[in-house]
Amino acid sequence: MGARVVVVGGGIAGLSAAWWLARRGASVTLVERFTLGHDRGSSHGRSRITRSAYADALYVRLMAVAHGEQWPALEADLGRLLLHRRDGCFFGWADGPFADYVRAVRDVGADVVPLDAREARLRFPWFAFTDAMGVLWDRTSAVVAAADTIEGLAGWVRRHATVLEGCRVHAIDPGGPAVVTDRGRLDADRVIVTAGAWVAGLLPALAEPLVPVRQTVVYAEMDGDHAGLPVWIWKGHDDEDLYYGLPEFQRPGIKLARHAMGPRIDPDAPIDPADTGDVVTFLRERFTAPLRRVVATERCLYTVAPREDFVIDEVPGSPGVIVGSACSGHGFKLGPLTGRLLAEIALDGRTSVAPFEADRDRFRCP
Repeated sequence: MGARVVVVGGGIAGLSAAWWLARRGASVTLVERFTLGHDRGSSHGRSRITRSAYADALYVRLMAVAHGEQWPALEADLGRLLLHRRDGCFFGWADGPFADYVRAVRDVGADVVPLDAREARLRFPWFAFTDAMGVLWDRTSAVVAAADTIEGLAGWVRRHATVLEGCRVHAIDPGGPAVVTDRGRLDADRVIVTAGAWVAGLLPALAEPLVPVRQTVVYAEMDGDHAGLPVWIWKGHDDEDLYYGLPEFQRPGIKLARHAMGPRIDPDAPIDPADTGDVVTFLRERFTAPLRRVVATERCLYTVAPREDFVIDEVPGSPGVIVGSACSGHGFKLGPLTGRLLAEIALDGRTSVAPFEADRDRFRCP
């Protein structure tokens, strides 16, 4: 029998870790407080975007591994298409933080092409570009079939591991290590905690630096033809002036949201009404077609780490307990790779992913 590993939390990171652990021959138990595929956390919804364009060369390199190795491996194991290729448009004021995206993709050599405003208007006529804007055409982008990914992973993990749904974890005992649940104690050789916004309640030392915040996602209908609309990100001068979206996929309306950090929230508190004002204003300012109507809204959680990095590390003072807080709103596209990193740390103490190992201190527990 392989190493006994308990994974706490069944979102994209936890399911991906269980998948990779089971592939390596570990004896895996996945514990989920709700049900796999629930809508209380960060991994629900029909779609996400993936891309190579990042403002940080490290993440550009990690995306190359995710696109080149992990998503193809997951698609092969699940026997379904998960990445639906679509052009990416990333734009912002050329003299602002947008320039970091240009430098990062250039330094890594990603398949991302700078465009001037004239070229951008021809390729992406849905957006109102001015001559003061910079534009990147990301030819690696895709719409991620997020619900299909979670559903497929959940089915695969149920066949190859033990899954405890509706099981609440009360504590992580580092002395075992072990997981104390409302169904009893689960002893293990390693414990991986991927509990999203609930991680602070299980690992109190991370309560201060990991901040859960709530996000609002809008589905909108515009006048005109949406066919060919790319996945896109707008980056303004301000850190809070970041919007992203994608074309209609498996539900009515183009999807878009503001990437906002917001105030710290209690993930178990009642969900407040959605405020769509900032997103509607963005649509009217940056799209060429008029807004017809808001079709629906959706709420989800971010768990924001310092510098918006991931935390993928053994917990200090808790040998054998590894935390994966693959968060800050950009975790789904890296989910299969995050699972591999967590599994390899649990089983080997280090990973086989060169960009991660070269800059591993970026991912330490804060």
